[in-house]
Amino acid sequence: MKHLCQSTTWKNISTSLTALLLMTFTVSAQDASLEWVNKNSHEIIQADSAVGQSDLSFLKREVSGKHIVGLGEASHGTHEFYMQKAHMISYLIQNCGFRSVAFEVPKSMMEPVDLYVQTGQGNLKDLMKGWGLYHTEEIYLLFQKLSQYNRGKTKNDRVKLVGFDNPDYWSNPFTRDKFMADNVIRFVPGKKNKIILWAHNVHLSKDTTAEYWPMGGHLKKHFGNQFFSIALDTYSGTANVLNNGKFEPHAFQTSDSTLSGTLSKARYPRFFLSFNSKSNPFKGAVSLITNIYSNWQEPKPIPIRPGEDFDAVIFIKETTPSVELK
Repeated sequence: MKHLCQSTTWKNISTSLTALLLMTFTVSAQDASLEWVNKNSHEIIQADSAVGQSDLSFLKREVSGKHIVGLGEASHGTHEFYMQKAHMISYLIQNCGFRSVAFEVPKSMMEPVDLYVQTGQGNLKDLMKGWGLYHTEEIYLLFQKLSQYNRGKTKNDRVKLVGFDNPDYWSNPFTRDKFMADNVIRFVPGKKNKIILWAHNVHLSKDTTAEYWPMGGHLKKHFGNQFFSIALDTYSGTANVLNNGKFEPHAFQTSDSTLSGTLSKARYPRFFLSFNSKSNPFKGAVSLITNIYSNWQEPKPIPIRPGEDFDAVIFIKETTPSVELK
């Protein structure tokens, strides 16, 4: 009995030591990852403040040689995502030669808005009715800004808007992304046009973990390294979803055990981080980022492989709901 007790005691001690060592190793690995994030991230300024574009100067190098830049979002109802993407679109147009912006909306909805942006024809607020979660002040202001940019420009130098989604696709997620990718490919004949994509993160992932091949996977197959995909992620806040066709804000907080949780501990509350580095500590590993559906469900983080599914992330620690267009 004495030997049994001693054996049990040593077994318990051994188990405790193993757990402690694993915990120490995990904490050490997290510290090393966080150190890498802090060393390699670019701080970005709040996009709706009265600032220029100097905080995005690194983008020119990142997208050099790219013909498609995907701008994702963890939700379709986040103010900061919309403002940040509008800020980036402005930079890419003015500094990197991009002249087309494609949205995750039906072509039929975007065509009259594009006509407004090209010619000023129509009432923009009326044209955006029925846009669901994209019926927002933020996107309205972006379209107005693009319309102002186009004034006095030649036809070839104007910014064009296109829609790559279709309601007929929505019933089958396994084919929807393929059809959306086919539409984008048609927008870039000869792989020469430079286009910006606005969509949810789940569509812009280049696919290494999804149950079905997302749009980003098809685009990677067709365009190779000319496709640069950026996820927009957050840790906590409030996002708008649709409830019976109406905007409804919901609070959320992502688990600390996710990549989003790790990034929330970085020194900057808003930053850009490229994963295309040999020293990327997340490369090859499956990580989780925030994911919020258009109709309210508890956020279900999606798995990604940083550097394979996404080339970079823009992380905004705290976010607020989008502003419905009135």
